[in-house]
Amino acid sequence: ADLTTAIAAVRESVAAILRIRMTRPEQSEGEGSAGQFQAVLGGSAFCVVADRYLVTAFHVLNGGQPRNVGDRLYAFVVPGNGDTAFHFPVVSFPAERQAFDLAVLEIGPCVTAGIHIPPLPVSFTPRPDGTRVMTVGYPAPEIAGLNVDAQGSFGGGQFFLKSHANEGIVSAQYAIGGVPIYELNIGWHHGESGGPVAALGDKPAAFSLIQHYRNIQSPYGTVAGPHRGCALSCIRQELTGLGVLGV
Repeated sequence: ADLTTAIAAVRESVAAILRIRMTRPEQSEGEGSAGQFQAVLGGSAFCVVADRYLVTAFHVLNGGQPRNVGDRLYAFVVPGNGDTAFHFPVVSFPAERQAFDLAVLEIGPCVTAGIHIPPLPVSFTPRPDGTRVMTVGYPAPEIAGLNVDAQGSFGGGQFFLKSHANEGIVSAQYAIGGVPIYELNIGWHHGESGGPVAALGDKPAAFSLIQHYRNIQSPYGTVAGPHRGCALSCIRQELTGLGVLGV
Protein backbone atom coordinates (compact mmCIF):
# COMPACT_ATOMS: atom_id res chain seq x y z
CA ALA A 1 0.00 0.00 0.00
CA ASP A 2 2.83 2.43 0.77
CA LEU A 3 4.37 1.83 -2.66
CA THR A 4 1.06 2.53 -4.40
CA THR A 5 0.79 5.82 -2.57
CA ALA A 6 4.46 6.67 -3.08
CA ILE A 7 4.38 6.19 -6.85
CA ALA A 8 1.37 8.47 -7.22
CA ALA A 9 3.05 11.16 -5.11
CA VAL A 10 6.55 11.01 -6.62
CA ARG A 11 5.28 10.86 -10.20
CA GLU A 12 3.79 14.36 -9.86
CA SER A 13 7.25 15.80 -9.09
CA VAL A 14 9.05 14.20 -12.06
CA ALA A 15 9.48 15.80 -15.49
CA ALA A 16 10.84 14.78 -18.87
CA ILE A 17 13.49 17.03 -20.43
CA LEU A 18 13.20 18.05 -24.09
CA ARG A 19 16.30 19.50 -25.76
CA ILE A 20 15.96 21.41 -29.04
CA ARG A 21 19.16 22.21 -30.95
CA MET A 22 19.55 24.22 -34.14
CA THR A 23 21.61 22.15 -36.58
CA ARG A 24 21.37 24.60 -39.49
CA PRO A 25 20.45 28.28 -39.23
CA GLU A 26 17.74 29.81 -41.38
CA GLN A 27 18.99 30.87 -44.81
CA SER A 28 18.19 34.31 -46.19
CA GLU A 29 16.74 33.08 -49.46
CA GLY A 30 16.23 30.13 -51.76
CA GLU A 31 14.39 26.84 -51.56
CA GLY A 32 14.88 24.98 -48.31
CA SER A 33 15.96 28.13 -46.51
CA ALA A 34 14.21 27.26 -43.23
CA GLY A 35 16.38 26.43 -40.25
CA GLN A 36 16.82 22.82 -39.19
CA PHE A 37 16.55 21.51 -35.63
CA GLN A 38 17.24 18.32 -33.68
CA ALA A 39 14.94 17.38 -30.80
CA VAL A 40 15.62 14.79 -28.09
CA LEU A 41 13.47 13.67 -25.13
CA GLY A 42 16.36 11.84 -23.54
CA GLY A 43 16.27 12.66 -19.86
CA SER A 44 14.23 13.16 -16.72
CA ALA A 45 14.37 15.49 -13.71
CA PHE A 46 12.61 16.02 -10.39
CA CYS A 47 11.39 19.13 -8.65
CA VAL A 48 13.03 20.25 -5.39
CA VAL A 49 11.49 23.75 -5.10
CA ALA A 50 7.89 24.07 -6.27
CA ASP A 51 7.54 25.43 -9.82
CA ARG A 52 11.14 26.63 -9.87
CA TYR A 53 14.09 24.23 -9.43
CA LEU A 54 14.65 20.75 -10.85
CA VAL A 55 17.54 18.33 -10.31
CA THR A 56 18.76 16.18 -13.20
CA ALA A 57 21.85 14.32 -14.39
CA PHE A 58 24.45 16.56 -16.03
CA HIS A 59 24.76 14.20 -19.02
CA VAL A 60 21.10 14.85 -19.90
CA LEU A 61 22.09 18.36 -21.00
CA ASN A 62 24.56 17.33 -23.70
CA GLY A 63 25.62 13.69 -23.45
CA GLY A 64 28.13 14.38 -20.69
CA GLN A 65 29.84 17.25 -22.50
CA PRO A 66 29.54 20.91 -21.47
CA ARG A 67 26.11 22.32 -22.28
CA ASN A 68 25.53 23.87 -25.70
CA VAL A 69 24.45 27.41 -24.78
CA GLY A 70 22.32 27.69 -27.91
CA ASP A 71 20.08 24.74 -26.96
CA ARG A 72 16.53 25.33 -25.73
CA LEU A 73 15.28 23.04 -22.96
CA TYR A 74 11.78 22.34 -21.69
CA ALA A 75 10.49 20.30 -18.75
CA PHE A 76 7.34 18.27 -19.47
CA VAL A 77 4.93 16.83 -16.92
CA VAL A 78 2.10 14.38 -17.53
CA PRO A 79 -0.07 14.46 -14.39
CA GLY A 80 -1.21 10.96 -13.45
CA ASN A 81 0.13 9.69 -16.81
CA GLY A 82 -3.00 11.19 -18.32
CA ASP A 83 -3.73 12.27 -21.87
CA THR A 84 -2.06 15.69 -21.82
CA ALA A 85 1.54 16.82 -21.40
CA PHE A 86 2.30 20.32 -20.12
CA HIS A 87 5.62 22.12 -20.45
CA PHE A 88 7.73 24.62 -18.53
CA PRO A 89 10.63 26.49 -20.18
CA VAL A 90 14.07 26.04 -18.65
CA VAL A 91 15.33 29.58 -18.03
CA SER A 92 18.68 29.11 -16.25
CA PHE A 93 21.18 26.60 -14.86
CA PRO A 94 22.02 27.42 -11.22
CA ALA A 95 24.37 24.42 -10.89
CA GLU A 96 26.23 22.28 -13.43
CA ARG A 97 28.59 19.79 -11.78
CA GLN A 98 30.07 17.61 -14.49
CA ALA A 99 32.30 15.73 -12.02
CA PHE A 100 29.24 14.48 -10.14
CA ASP A 101 26.97 14.18 -13.21
CA LEU A 102 24.53 16.55 -11.48
CA ALA A 103 22.77 19.72 -12.59
CA VAL A 104 20.06 22.04 -11.30
CA LEU A 105 17.63 23.66 -13.74
CA GLU A 106 15.48 26.70 -13.11
CA ILE A 107 12.11 26.69 -14.85
CA GLY A 108 9.68 29.47 -15.65
CA PRO A 109 5.90 29.27 -15.26
CA CYS A 110 4.06 26.55 -17.16
CA VAL A 111 2.87 27.67 -20.58
CA THR A 112 -0.59 26.42 -19.53
CA ALA A 113 -2.05 28.49 -16.71
CA GLY A 114 -2.86 26.64 -13.50
CA ILE A 115 -0.38 23.77 -13.98
CA HIS A 116 2.18 23.29 -11.20
CA ILE A 117 4.92 20.85 -10.27
CA PRO A 118 5.29 20.07 -6.55
CA PRO A 119 8.65 19.44 -4.87
CA LEU A 120 9.91 16.03 -3.80
CA PRO A 121 11.54 15.98 -0.33
CA VAL A 122 15.33 15.63 -0.46
CA SER A 123 17.55 13.79 2.02
CA PHE A 124 21.31 14.21 2.46
CA THR A 125 21.47 11.37 5.00
CA PRO A 126 23.41 8.24 3.92
CA ARG A 127 21.17 5.23 3.31
CA PRO A 128 22.32 1.74 4.36
CA ASP A 129 22.35 -1.29 2.11
CA GLY A 130 18.94 -2.92 2.04
CA THR A 131 17.04 0.38 2.10
CA ARG A 132 13.84 0.03 0.08
CA VAL A 133 13.83 2.51 -2.77
CA MET A 134 11.82 3.51 -5.81
CA THR A 135 12.56 5.33 -9.05
CA VAL A 136 10.44 7.29 -11.51
CA GLY A 137 11.54 8.47 -14.95
CA TYR A 138 10.34 9.02 -18.49
CA PRO A 139 11.55 6.42 -21.02
CA ALA A 140 12.58 8.33 -24.14
CA PRO A 141 9.72 8.32 -26.66
CA GLU A 142 9.95 8.39 -30.43
CA ILE A 143 9.18 11.92 -31.61
CA ALA A 144 6.77 11.63 -34.54
CA GLY A 145 6.57 15.37 -35.14
CA LEU A 146 7.65 18.66 -33.64
CA ASN A 147 6.76 22.28 -34.34
CA VAL A 148 9.34 24.97 -33.58
CA ASP A 149 9.70 28.59 -34.64
CA ALA A 150 12.76 30.13 -36.31
CA GLN A 151 14.47 30.52 -32.91
CA GLY A 152 13.81 26.91 -31.88
CA SER A 153 11.01 27.62 -29.41
CA PHE A 154 8.67 24.66 -28.89
CA GLY A 155 5.25 25.02 -30.49
CA GLY A 156 3.76 21.53 -30.24
CA GLY A 157 4.60 17.95 -31.07
CA GLN A 158 3.55 14.34 -31.35
CA PHE A 159 5.13 11.83 -28.95
CA PHE A 160 3.93 9.22 -26.44
CA LEU A 161 5.24 10.46 -23.10
CA LYS A 162 4.53 8.43 -19.94
CA SER A 163 6.53 8.06 -16.74
CA HIS A 164 7.65 4.66 -15.45
CA ALA A 165 8.11 3.58 -11.82
CA ASN A 166 10.21 0.78 -10.33
CA GLU A 167 11.24 -0.49 -6.89
CA GLY A 168 14.15 -2.28 -5.30
CA ILE A 169 16.86 -1.83 -2.67
CA VAL A 170 20.23 -0.21 -2.16
CA SER A 171 22.46 -3.15 -3.08
CA ALA A 172 25.89 -1.66 -2.38
CA GLN A 173 27.64 1.62 -1.71
CA TYR A 174 31.18 2.95 -1.80
CA ALA A 175 33.17 6.06 -2.68
CA ILE A 176 34.96 6.79 -5.95
CA GLY A 177 37.37 9.68 -5.63
CA GLY A 178 35.52 10.81 -2.53
CA VAL A 179 32.12 10.73 -4.27
CA PRO A 180 29.53 8.53 -2.47
CA ILE A 181 27.96 6.09 -4.93
CA TYR A 182 24.93 3.83 -4.52
CA GLU A 183 24.28 0.66 -6.50
CA LEU A 184 20.67 -0.39 -6.95
CA ASN A 185 19.02 -3.62 -8.06
CA ILE A 186 16.71 -1.57 -10.29
CA GLY A 187 16.82 -1.41 -14.06
CA TRP A 188 15.87 1.68 -16.03
CA HIS A 189 15.39 2.70 -19.63
CA HIS A 190 17.06 5.35 -21.77
CA GLY A 191 15.42 8.67 -20.95
CA GLU A 192 14.98 7.95 -17.24
CA SER A 193 18.41 9.38 -16.39
CA GLY A 194 18.00 12.26 -13.96
CA GLY A 195 14.89 10.83 -12.31
CA PRO A 196 14.89 10.42 -8.52
CA VAL A 197 15.99 7.48 -6.42
CA ALA A 198 13.75 7.89 -3.37
CA ALA A 199 13.84 6.04 -0.06
CA LEU A 200 10.49 4.57 0.86
CA GLY A 201 9.01 5.33 4.26
CA ASP A 202 6.37 7.54 5.77
CA LYS A 203 7.16 10.07 3.03
CA PRO A 204 9.41 9.25 0.03
CA ALA A 205 12.60 11.36 -0.07
CA ALA A 206 15.11 11.54 -2.91
CA PHE A 207 18.69 10.86 -1.80
CA SER A 208 20.18 9.93 -5.18
CA LEU A 209 19.22 9.96 -8.85
CA ILE A 210 19.24 7.74 -11.92
CA GLN A 211 22.61 8.17 -13.63
CA HIS A 212 24.44 5.23 -15.21
CA TYR A 213 25.64 1.66 -14.68
CA ARG A 214 28.88 -0.14 -13.90
CA ASN A 215 30.31 -2.15 -16.78
CA ILE A 216 31.04 -5.81 -16.00
CA GLN A 217 32.86 -8.49 -17.94
CA SER A 218 30.82 -11.48 -19.12
CA PRO A 219 31.54 -14.51 -21.34
CA TYR A 220 29.91 -12.45 -24.10
CA GLY A 221 31.99 -9.32 -23.57
CA THR A 222 31.45 -6.15 -21.57
CA VAL A 223 27.81 -5.65 -20.57
CA ALA A 224 25.79 -3.26 -18.44
CA GLY A 225 26.02 -4.19 -14.77
CA PRO A 226 24.61 -2.71 -11.56
CA HIS A 227 22.81 0.60 -11.94
CA ARG A 228 24.29 3.50 -10.03
CA GLY A 229 23.65 7.01 -8.78
CA CYS A 230 25.66 9.37 -6.59
CA ALA A 231 24.39 10.91 -3.36
CA LEU A 232 22.63 14.27 -3.58
CA SER A 233 24.84 15.35 -0.70
CA CYS A 234 27.46 16.05 -3.40
CA ILE A 235 25.60 19.26 -4.19
CA ARG A 236 24.19 19.93 -0.73
CA GLN A 237 25.69 23.42 -0.60
CA GLU A 238 24.16 24.41 -3.95
CA LEU A 239 20.76 22.98 -3.04
CA THR A 240 20.56 24.56 0.40
CA GLY A 241 21.56 27.86 -1.19
CA LEU A 242 18.47 27.56 -3.40
CA GLY A 243 16.20 26.92 -0.41
CA VAL A 244 16.20 23.11 -0.40
CA LEU A 245 16.12 21.78 3.16
CA GLY A 246 16.96 18.15 3.74
CA VAL A 247 14.57 15.91 5.65
